[in-house]
Amino acid sequence: MSKTATDWLAAREAADARSRSEELAAAFARVTVPEDIVVDLGCGTGANLRYLDSFLPTSQKWLGIDLDGEMLGQAAARFPSSRFTFEKLNLAAELPRIPTGNGVAVTASAFLDITSDDWLGQLADHCHDSPLLIAMSAAGQPKWDPVDELDEAIRSRIESHQKSDHGFGRSLGPDAAQSLSEKLRAYGCQVTLRHSDWKLGVKDNSLIEMMIGGVARRVEASNDPLNARDWANVRRTQLQHNELSLVIKHFDLLSIPPRLFQD
Repeated sequence: MSKTATDWLAAREAADARSRSEELAAAFARVTVPEDIVVDLGCGTGANLRYLDSFLPTSQKWLGIDLDGEMLGQAAARFPSSRFTFEKLNLAAELPRIPTGNGVAVTASAFLDITSDDWLGQLADHCHDSPLLIAMSAAGQPKWDPVDELDEAIRSRIESHQKSDHGFGRSLGPDAAQSLSEKLRAYGCQVTLRHSDWKLGVKDNSLIEMMIGGVARRVEASNDPLNARDWANVRRTQLQHNELSLVIKHFDLLSIPPRLFQD
């Protein structure tokens, strides 16, 4: 795990927490009984756990799943309690090993948009009988204010990167949440989507700076003739003068299995 990845997770946690749907988090908590184990897919350093734990009973047990052993170590250090267990698994290849069904609730955050249509089909098939809360799925590219003449070209390059293979097959990117909702409804689940858009302004300048750098690096790494460095310099100047903001569309998804709402 790189320092950049750690810094990114730390920087985005506050923006995620204020953007998430409290309505869906509370509804997830209502259908998750104290005896259930809550499985957090792609748990990273535990941001999703930190957010949701306040909605759930203090006795709730958690299982955090991630492929990055260093992140799991950080998460375990932050939650030194027998309530919290962490396990290293490759979700792309080992999804059937995840516990589901009666006695299990499943959650994830900032994860869905890097997965493929095929993998989402596997997720729906494996997890449709558990309450499922998937938060902060990116559903569009940044909308910068003020607008720059290179924004559209930048957006096209970044969307192409977003829809590449991130280990789960070709990613659905901004279409992932809608795709999963359709697949879960096919199993009779009651599915609710809520907007959880990032609305970033002056108080988020450090996060915006990371986004500018990340966008520029991805465009430059593609050997594209587009001059992303000039675009980034303009954006950083605007940021220094507190003249830059952006919105990124996200969705939160809650799925409740038929066994919990049917007689």
